Amino acid sequence: MTETRRTSIEEARRVGDEIGVDWARFELEQFRKGMDVEFEHGSHDPQTDVTHDDPIVTGKIALAHMKEFPDYYERLERMERDAEREWESKPR
Repeated sequence: MTETRRTSIEEARRVGDEIGVDWARFELEQFRKGMDVEFEHGSHDPQTDVTHDDPIVTGKIALAHMKEFPDYYERLERMERDAEREWESKPR
């Protein structure tokens, strides 16, 4: 596995503009975070690679989630922290 890609604000804006993100509805930083999360489904792990590290495909996945809930990635981050705490406390 390779290291997961990181998205700059500039790249997120460029991708968002290209796929038609409504910046009045969605925060650029949330979209950038979303792209970082969705790049986890790229070449980082060949078994689960669905984006092939394509920024446009990755941006579309992030946008799809944000259209469900504009704060999708904030919620995901909280859920993952809670799950990590829960699993750390379980006996192994």
